[in-house]
Amino acid sequence: MRARLSSFSSVAVPFVAAAALAGCSGASDSVFPKADLPDSGTPLAETNGDAGSFGDGNLVQEAAATICDPQSIAGFKPAWTPPETWKQTVCAATQISAFYAACLTPPIDETTCKTFVAANSTCSACLQTEDTDPTSGAIVWHEHDAYWTVNVAGCLAQATGDASATGCGGSYSAAIACRQASCNACWEGQGTTTTFAEFSMCEQQAGESTCATYAAAVPSACGDISKGPGSVCMPPSGATAQDAFMQVAPLFCGQ
Repeated sequence: MRARLSSFSSVAVPFVAAAALAGCSGASDSVFPKADLPDSGTPLAETNGDAGSFGDGNLVQEAAATICDPQSIAGFKPAWTPPETWKQTVCAATQISAFYAACLTPPIDETTCKTFVAANSTCSACLQTEDTDPTSGAIVWHEHDAYWTVNVAGCLAQATGDASATGCGGSYSAAIACRQASCNACWEGQGTTTTFAEFSMCEQQAGESTCATYAAAVPSACGDISKGPGSVCMPPSGATAQDAFMQVAPLFCGQ
């Protein structure tokens, strides 16, 4: 996305209390939180809206995940990317909402997004980063822009005052990074056949199998997030992907 959409400057999954990872996709019918899924968005090429929906704690998928299953994470070592500073005062509230409309709402028009980024370069650079960048902003793009995630982990690190890899944010990030590592093969060699719903289902399964140890470590590091300083990073149950973005993005880039 950085190459295609100029300067892109931002992962995460929320834990509620000592329960499970939560998240949301970028589809308009998705809600937040959902156990074992990242707060993620559909990729630029995902224009069919097939990102699944979440109701009553269960993923409702349009198609079964037959080509996308958790893979071994042998040798996996989470790499913590510290967050950018908060309150950079580079985005007005209208710019933040306009960025979501132009660059994150499917079906995404690349020209529309490029035009917005070019006209709002400083704000856009704060709002988004690639997963290869040295720091993470409000959202992060993954797997060569196959999908994006709201940077709840970075938000938690800032809110708790601990930006180390062993803190709440770092532990949270490791849990979701494991799920991604276990499922990123979904995007390899499949062309455009893998749907975001299939990837999300894979991540849910990984959280219960290959990455269960990382998931179990988060409550120890974070405690009850919903009642601590990290609660400012946690969208309420039933919130959409846009709600999650609009809660976290102003903390990083707002005035």
